[in-house]
Formats: sequence, structure tokens, C-alpha cells
Amino acid sequence: MCRCEKIARLRRRAVLVVTLALAVLGACSTPLPDPQSAGAQIYQVRCSGCHAPYAPASLTAAMWEMQVERMQTVMVRAAVNPLTEQERFLVLTYLKAHATDATSASAPAASVALVVLP
Repeated sequence: MCRCEKIARLRRRAVLVVTLALAVLGACSTPLPDPQSAGAQIYQVRCSGCHAPYAPASLTAAMWEMQVERMQTVMVRAAVNPLTEQERFLVLTYLKAHATDATSASAPAASVALVVLP
């Protein structure tokens, strides 16, 4: 097995581990924090179309960045429109503000007004 195959195999395992961890730890059975924020509303609408939204506090801010990026690719493969730049910004701002490692100073950033998207 060449080095490239080993790296690809390790990446697939990492994605599987993250996906399983999210499934076990993150399924959101309680209401989302700050549900009236634009980020929460977009997160709820866009992500719940395929799966239950995960609790924002189930991952760190860096993990949310990786997960949202990964889901963009998954959405393209599934022929679903990926998040726009504005949606991605609002969702990531919201998720990072409520992530496991969020500080109280970052919480107000998720409370931007709802923007009507065309």
C-alpha cells in the first residue's frame, strides 16, 4: 500500500469517527440556544432537511469549522445547494458562539438580525 492510499484510508477513518461521535454525542433533543438569531434559524432550516441539528455545544469552534466545510462537500455530492457565503458566515458565527470552547464574549456575535436571502 502506497503512502497516498494510507493517507486516504486515515482520512476516511477520521471522517467516520467524527460522524459517529456527532451521532452519539450531538443529536439535539433540546431546543437550540438563541433560537431567534439568524444563524440559529439558518442552521435549523438548512441542516434539518437531512438530519437533526446537533447541539452547538457538542463541538469546539474549530471542530464546527471542519464539520461545516465537510458538509458543504457532502451537500454538493448529494445535489443539494451548499450554504451561500452569507449563510455559512451566519451559521458558523452562531455555532462558534455556542461551541464547547466559546467564551461569553463571543456570544453576542451570534445575535445578528435575520437577513432575508433571495
